[in-house]
Amino acid sequence: MSNAASVSAHHRLFRFSAILLGTLCSLGSPAQAAGRRFDLPRALLGGYTRTFKLDVALRVHLAVELEPKDETLDTTAAAVADPSSPMHRMTLSPQAFAARYGRPQGDVDALIAWLRRNGASGIYASRNRLVVGGDLTVPQAQTALQTTYDLWQNGNRTVVAPTSALTLPVSGVRAVRGAIKAYTPRLAVDRPGLPTDLRGSWYTPAQFRAAYDAIPDGGAGTRIALIEDASDEVRLADLGPFAAVEGSTVPGEPPDALATGDDPIKLDPGRVIEKHLAEAIGEEVCGRDDRGQEPTVDVDAALTLAPKAAIEIRYDEVCVRGGEGTLEIQRALDDDPAPDVIVFPFAIAPLYGPAADAFGPTPIPYLEAMLRGIPVVVPAGDDGAYGIRVAGVEQPAVTYPCALPVVICAGGTQLGERAGAFDEGPWNDGTHATGGGHSYDPRPAWQRAPSDFAIAHVTQRMIPDLSADASGHLFVYWHGYGTGGVGGTSESAAIVGAQLATIDAAVPKARRILTAGDLYLLATQHPSAFRQTLRNNDRGYADNSMHPTPPPLPLGYHGVLPSPPPAIAGCGGVQPSGCRVGLAGYNMVTGLGSLKEKAAIAALQAPTTPSP
Repeated sequence: MSNAASVSAHHRLFRFSAILLGTLCSLGSPAQAAGRRFDLPRALLGGYTRTFKLDVALRVHLAVELEPKDETLDTTAAAVADPSSPMHRMTLSPQAFAARYGRPQGDVDALIAWLRRNGASGIYASRNRLVVGGDLTVPQAQTALQTTYDLWQNGNRTVVAPTSALTLPVSGVRAVRGAIKAYTPRLAVDRPGLPTDLRGSWYTPAQFRAAYDAIPDGGAGTRIALIEDASDEVRLADLGPFAAVEGSTVPGEPPDALATGDDPIKLDPGRVIEKHLAEAIGEEVCGRDDRGQEPTVDVDAALTLAPKAAIEIRYDEVCVRGGEGTLEIQRALDDDPAPDVIVFPFAIAPLYGPAADAFGPTPIPYLEAMLRGIPVVVPAGDDGAYGIRVAGVEQPAVTYPCALPVVICAGGTQLGERAGAFDEGPWNDGTHATGGGHSYDPRPAWQRAPSDFAIAHVTQRMIPDLSADASGHLFVYWHGYGTGGVGGTSESAAIVGAQLATIDAAVPKARRILTAGDLYLLATQHPSAFRQTLRNNDRGYADNSMHPTPPPLPLGYHGVLPSPPPAIAGCGGVQPSGCRVGLAGYNMVTGLGSLKEKAAIAALQAPTTPSP
């Protein structure tokens, strides 16, 4: 399958016309917390007009979060994430978390009974007694929430939202999450390449492992929860031939001497576990029609970088209207045994302001994962400076949940070679590119890098944190065919998640990489643990702005020439020419660069260096 014939920026980017949360509401004051009726923030529908064209057959994927019993949850999670805090690396067991933060069981029971009375399906209650959810049709949601839903429109964007305050059966609600989004799939097209000295190829697992300095027994004793959508399953029969090429060379690839080194490990497909947690829902919200090609890349990438880990494919309900991942991540945390790393390979929405304005407070599952020492890795987005491209919106953006400080955000690179050695450039194929830039939220204190950090004056949270291949250069098997060229920053997230599992399994418990803050501390103390992206890729791109060319004009055309596509500089006000690579330490295209497993493990096994 050629790159031009595949969906290049494939991985679970919710390209949608609706970017607002139709059922999101958060409590912003004690007065609100005391009641059971909740008003939507006015900003959610700013500029929107009701159109009264609602399809009542739509389903609402609802998640209700209760305010924690201990009100310090958010501040405690922030302290745990900061390597300079005395609370850094403080972890709680699931039982201790529930005891400290969970609400009375009666509140949970009341929500469950309320959902059942209103005909909800897929009802789930978390072990921490803070999250309850289920699926409702629009009529059921209207009855349950005592409101009316309508379709609202602003240009090319639409959102389904209630027209009045919501009513819930309990008080002390933190947020009600859920959304309706539309999706428009796009296919990659050929773009002319510009010659440089970086050559990309499709690499066997052995070559891929060599590129990332992988250790032979990576991930032994760990469990990686890889959340995928139930509508798009991996064909397990493809894992056998994929693993069989370990150490071999595909025609047209570089010689084995470049790839094999001292790494004799064989991949074990038997370590891949499937868990079916939801039925496939045919809503086409993610445009999932590739018969498992997308999750296949994620699974193969994780298996390649963590061959001794248990890789748990969790088929859950994500690609549905309102699928923000709250219930899906919570379900992973509630499992026994719990995962050591969670990969949520979905970019949900672009952010044009602070995350709380559109999504309310940080979801409880992310905070619980932080306090339990379980890294959550998410992708940066596949539309360059747009984050996720929205029709009619020409404005740079970062993505949710990537911009949250409680996740590790993975951007994309293009893996290739220069002068017979592996190197990486920014992923940018002219139609898709890694998302990066700065958010609208404060920059965490831990987001520091080496002394030559050229954008140290930026006051907002920057993304991505680090990167890995997003260009589909891992040679995978799909329905019996050997193929490459399918990529996206979800592949990057799977690679990073597997690398973290491998590194954390090999170093002392007190030195594990559990948060994004740990990555910046490692980069400051041991920059050799990263391969930094300082040069362009094989198409000459050195930034994260897409460079589409207009379609060719018909022969003999003499009319008015169409306007060229607008240039979107994702780092306006920081770097006038837009986000660019070339900075040692950090750049807002690929973050800190890509992890080198052996170098990172050696650095973290060395005697402890005092924190700055």
